Amino acid sequence: MTRSERHPYNRRIFAWRNKMVNKAQIQGIIRLKVWITLAVVVPVSIVWGWQAGFASVIGGTVAILGSLIYVRAAYQLPYGPPEVLMKLHYLGEALKMAFTLVAFAAIFVFHRKVVWPALFFGYIAAASAFWFGLLIKFKDKK
Repeated sequence: MTRSERHPYNRRIFAWRNKMVNKAQIQGIIRLKVWITLAVVVPVSIVWGWQAGFASVIGGTVAILGSLIYVRAAYQLPYGPPEVLMKLHYLGEALKMAFTLVAFAAIFVFHRKVVWPALFFGYIAAASAFWFGLLIKFKDKK
């Protein structure tokens, strides 16, 4: 299939700089995850101490890196057959879940004194950025 072929599933109606992927939305959600992680560190550090603040940073970082892995795998093609695009999204989600499990296992093995509630709070807070990102319309900087 060439880019010049016009099919219902690869029209350029929603194109962003010649691609179907809205990069501003993806980048905005990743930035939102970073900001939420940083916003969680301060209250967690005040309430539970700096070890808990560090644990929440680790949890947020796991969520952010997992999202970056998903984006890298899922958006390899700007457009194409729907079944190929769905397989890429499934691959991205599988890689993200595998990374998350391995990261938490590594944290459990190598950093046993981590404050677990703060770690999971940081992860859940950063992961929730996706749901907040659905409510926000991120615009491309021009």
